[in-house]
Amino acid sequence: MTEPVWVIGVGADGVLALSGAARSALDASTWLAGGRRHLELIATANRELFTISNNVADLVARLQLRGERERCVVLASGDPLLFGIGTVLINALGNDQVRIEPAVSSMQLAFSRTGLAWHDAAIVTVHGRPLKPALLPLLGVEKIGLFTTDGQGPSEIASFLLDRGAVDYVACVCERLGTCNERVTHARLPELIGQVFDPLNVVILRLDRSSTRGDSSAKTMQRGDCVLADEDFVGPATGPILLTHADVRALVVERFRGLRQSGPIWDVGAGLGGVSVSLADSFRDREVVAFERDAGRLGYLRANRAKFGAFNLRVVEGSAPACFAGESESPAGVFLGGSGGNLALILEAVGARLAPGGVLVANFIAIQHLANTMSCLHQKGWSRAVTMVQISQERSLGGATTFLPLRPVWVVHAVAPA
Repeated sequence: MTEPVWVIGVGADGVLALSGAARSALDASTWLAGGRRHLELIATANRELFTISNNVADLVARLQLRGERERCVVLASGDPLLFGIGTVLINALGNDQVRIEPAVSSMQLAFSRTGLAWHDAAIVTVHGRPLKPALLPLLGVEKIGLFTTDGQGPSEIASFLLDRGAVDYVACVCERLGTCNERVTHARLPELIGQVFDPLNVVILRLDRSSTRGDSSAKTMQRGDCVLADEDFVGPATGPILLTHADVRALVVERFRGLRQSGPIWDVGAGLGGVSVSLADSFRDREVVAFERDAGRLGYLRANRAKFGAFNLRVVEGSAPACFAGESESPAGVFLGGSGGNLALILEAVGARLAPGGVLVANFIAIQHLANTMSCLHQKGWSRAVTMVQISQERSLGGATTFLPLRPVWVVHAVAPA
């Protein structure tokens, strides 16, 4: 019967802080694996060595074939179960075949150095992983702890947040924790751009809403709160208000439920951002890209993004469909709220960019635009359906209750052919 594999966490102080049981297992080992940095801390004579790099599958295969007399030890950083090799090995070998001995994690040290509790923080890693899927669902969370990629990681994280208007975050970059050369840097996000840190760093992000806006009336959007009152949105005092009414927004958001494809949702002709903000709230794990050409409306769109904390909403200035050229990722869904006279060109471009099986939702108040769109979709072989939404709002008239009808809206729902 094979012996369990010991997975031993090692801190910056090396083997000095290991428990007696962990040290005994290490001394008795006949086969030892770890990163190059870990192996340099250990006397490796009389042991078979395995250097872990980008070869985790090979590590698992070797351990699955270990002999009965082998005593296998895997060295890891900090807590092997906190985004570490421990979880991989338990899944591959079985819980009864792995013994975990953790050290203090660099994340624990980072929170202790900054004086912040971490039981209510979101902890993620972007080491060897793209930023977008890791960070998008967390934007707006009060405290985030990040295992980073390398010395450029803090700068890349700051750029990602600033691009999405998440300017209220402040950062603590903790380097070489547990060593005599450790350093903690407190900085605003713009101050991190272009800076290079030690490759061994951890980043803590904390929301400080009072630092930038000073708007005590600002409402922070709660998760799942997709129907927001029209009067909560920032907009011009006079002139046309390009804001989809709350009841129609709720229907539009519902039409995107069940998206099977990965990728962002586009809002073309975003106006003040009513639909964009609602989509960003309802689909926190996706990026919402809002296209708007009018400079005045762009200001209100960004203000509403900040007011409601819709940090997974990215704003793109430009006229559709030309502004689509800068997007490298195909959308899973597209909402068309305005066409600026380019309806046919936009539909053609959306058809070319939308992923197979992707969803198009479009609102129209002009029956000619509705007819042209339905004809275009029919020619392209899209499945499609249209709903007319007629909303009437309560009004008082001479002490009696009446209802004032709003302009009807046609909501088109279409699915791109596979």
